[in-house]
Amino acid sequence: MRILFILHQFFPEFASGTERVALNLARMAQRAGHHVHVLAGTVEPASTGGAPTSRPFAGCWRTSHEGIPVTLIPRNLLPATADIGLDADEALAGALAQWMDAERFEAAHVLHTMRMATAVLAAQRCGLPYLATLTDFFVPCARINLVTQDGQACDGPDRGRRCPADCPAPPWTTQGYLQRYDQGASLLAGAAERVVPSDFVAQRYRAAYPELSFRVVPHGIDLLALARHGAARPAPGRHPLRLAFAGTVVPQKGLHVLLRAVRLLQAREFSLKVIGGFHGNPGYHQELRALAGDDPRIEFTGAMASADLFAALQQVDLLCLPSQVPETFSLILQECAAAGVPALVSDLGAPADRIAQQGSGRVVPHADPQAWAEAIAAVLDEPDLLRQWREALPLPLRIEEEAFFYESLLRRIRRLPA
Repeated sequence: MRILFILHQFFPEFASGTERVALNLARMAQRAGHHVHVLAGTVEPASTGGAPTSRPFAGCWRTSHEGIPVTLIPRNLLPATADIGLDADEALAGALAQWMDAERFEAAHVLHTMRMATAVLAAQRCGLPYLATLTDFFVPCARINLVTQDGQACDGPDRGRRCPADCPAPPWTTQGYLQRYDQGASLLAGAAERVVPSDFVAQRYRAAYPELSFRVVPHGIDLLALARHGAARPAPGRHPLRLAFAGTVVPQKGLHVLLRAVRLLQAREFSLKVIGGFHGNPGYHQELRALAGDDPRIEFTGAMASADLFAALQQVDLLCLPSQVPETFSLILQECAAAGVPALVSDLGAPADRIAQQGSGRVVPHADPQAWAEAIAAVLDEPDLLRQWREALPLPLRIEEEAFFYESLLRRIRRLPA
């Protein structure tokens, strides 16, 4: 098959969860003998290592990443609302549709619609069947995370009617929110298949779009690649408790809550490794540095490549995921399970459901540093908890299994070459 992967951004410019899922699936499809191509947005095209191209239209860039061909559409060529809405550019959609036909793509896999509503419209225009994997709540929620403007969990958009009351923020108007909901419903209805990574996400999408069906396919991890870069775990009980935070350092990930919990445990012996790059608001980064102070127990490592990250995870005892918004999935939680590392997670989203079902860690109130301090203290005081949690860890889904599911779906929906 000739498969087009469509998403909002891609390596090397961005390297968060959705980009990792896209790269994994593209590599697996390529390994299975399919022709793959990534179409993504870019904010700073010169940082991608690519070169300008006239196809699909003037201003695009062409590059490759780990052998995967990539075409990039600069952000400034897309609608002004592309980062928060689902507006499409009709002229660009026409050019993209011609390119999709010229490239003889047989199916498209849409992994994120931010910035890419124009590409989805192009697929519809040229009759290219597509399946949509919904890795977050961007389609039903302009704020992406189903959290209202005042920080409350949202049950859903109520066909766009709830949004003006709960999130009355420019540039949105009541009519704008209603239109955004209708655009999202049309985009999803046009998909031959709609896939979500967890039951938590499925429940919310089914509530937001009750007339549509959604299939659950969890994300897999590349166990073989991780095993090649793994490191031997130290013998248990011969070192102080080693905690790890892993994720992009932004307020939504909740590192500030964890650091406040660490401050409440000044007299206790343990370490915390913070793995992840700083992104966004410098003021927040300064707040974190102030919370950490000169505490020798805390180490900031910065971002790590996947192989180095897995090796680092094998050297810790407990993962801490204090997310302040509902997570739809967590690749790092899956990788920790493969490394034999249980977790403390916040009480929001899919990770909380997973840990509660498996008994492979503890669910902690997300915004309560005292509760996080007590959860850490419980592990310090009852070392056998770690053993119990490790024994409850299941083997996560492998990327080969996830790729098989998607290949089956794409074969079912593909258009046959002319």
